[in-house]
Amino acid sequence: MNFHKSCYTSRSAGYKYRTLSTNTGERKRRHSKEETTFDRKFKDLKNEISSRILNEVIKSQDARRSIQERFEKIDAKINSMVDVQNSIIEMRKNLQVVENQLMEMTEKVELMEKQVGLSENCSLHSRKSSYSKSRPIFNTIVESSTLAN
Repeated sequence: MNFHKSCYTSRSAGYKYRTLSTNTGERKRRHSKEETTFDRKFKDLKNEISSRILNEVIKSQDARRSIQERFEKIDAKINSMVDVQNSIIEMRKNLQVVENQLMEMTEKVELMEKQVGLSENCSLHSRKSSYSKSRPIFNTIVESSTLAN
């Protein structure tokens, strides 16, 4: 071991110590290197944790956005189904109105056919007299429909 003699002092016989200035300087360098390594590892670990947290936040935001889009699609489908249901209800009401009108018209046509059938059974002479004496068919139909209502 060939060390520089100026770095050592002898405090007791046969045992040499390094001087304080030499020890302090090397320790500072070694300690600063250790701190640099420790700080670098700590920063790497901190960055890794931060990036993982950021990735999880991004994933949760994407999931939330996806769920919101699905909810909006389902809401739109429900609204369209409600609109279809309301349209069907209106169509049923209109169909009932048309059905009632058709029944009324059928009754009027049957009444008119009865009037025409009765007049065909009469002779020509009685037909002439029935035309002059009888009331118009439409008045009879109107009266019968008002009585029915």
